[in-house]
Amino acid sequence: MSALRIGLVQMRVADGDAARNLGQATALIRGAPRADLYLLPELWSTGYAYACWRSSAEHETPGLCNALRCLSAERGAWIGGSLVSLDEQGRLTNRLWLLAPTGGEPTVYDKGHLFPPLEEHRRFTAGTKRVRVPMGAWTAALSICFDLRFPEMYRRDALDGANLFLVVAEWPESRAAALAVLARARAIENHAFLALSNRCGSALDGVRFGGGSGIFAPDGSVVVDAGSGEGVAVGMIDLAQAGAARATAPALELRQAGLDW
Repeated sequence: MSALRIGLVQMRVADGDAARNLGQATALIRGAPRADLYLLPELWSTGYAYACWRSSAEHETPGLCNALRCLSAERGAWIGGSLVSLDEQGRLTNRLWLLAPTGGEPTVYDKGHLFPPLEEHRRFTAGTKRVRVPMGAWTAALSICFDLRFPEMYRRDALDGANLFLVVAEWPESRAAALAVLARARAIENHAFLALSNRCGSALDGVRFGGGSGIFAPDGSVVVDAGSGEGVAVGMIDLAQAGAARATAPALELRQAGLDW
């Protein structure tokens, strides 16, 4: 499919209340227009409620993934979002789960760049692998929040064939301007689409999240902007637009040895 309809699930998160957050995410997706992919924010089931992370990863995340798997089949759409999880060694990680409507094993990506001000480096184990997944004619690369500040990661994905970046975030309102600039830049410099789903509302500690979820085109234009409130913003992207951008200014092909790598 050269066209892809993406639903950005911008939601308020009840810190530490996975059952409530699952109910809200389910209601938002069921009430949204049809899409091929629904993207939830970073840590959408817990927020940064540190005290519950270990218990949630052990006892809630498996059930949440199963619920999303069922919802994915029901809607006939991919569903992605990050959850506090256990890696293969039983360590806590911030893991983006992407579930396909056809079932099968989920695609997972563990956040590679951990954010020191929130002590992620003390609480999570960083991922060490880039993850890309075929979605019909698309190749989607997965990333989480702070990853946006590391452009070389996205360039590597683009060189390996990615034409769509999926980003889930819990980015505060105080740095909203940076979020928009970084998201557009990653799209423009790699001639790829970027779909971003960010949290909105307030955390228990008073930190505000401004939303700003959006889909950004290879030329930097905004396909859809979710604004600041809760809801599902749906936008359509077309592979031909990415191809046209690469043909007009083939930056990936024109990199100079010794300067760009």
